[in-house]
Amino acid sequence: MSKAEGKFVIYRQLEDGYRWRLRSPTGETLAASEAGYPSKSTCQAEIDTFMADHRLVAEVLDATIRGRTL
Repeated sequence: MSKAEGKFVIYRQLEDGYRWRLRSPTGETLAASEAGYPSKSTCQAEIDTFMADHRLVAEVLDATIRGRTL
């Protein structure tokens, strides 16, 4: 997967911390975190592991800060 083929979105859920989802260019959810993470850095580390395990390269968008890309 290239950057043009999808992106990870980090978002915040009040009840269980930071989560991520992998979105296709059309907005379809392709994968999502199974649990919340206590910090953004932990969530980012899980995305890095997921990308390495699945040999993906994708943009990471931090939806907790408007307009910011990690």
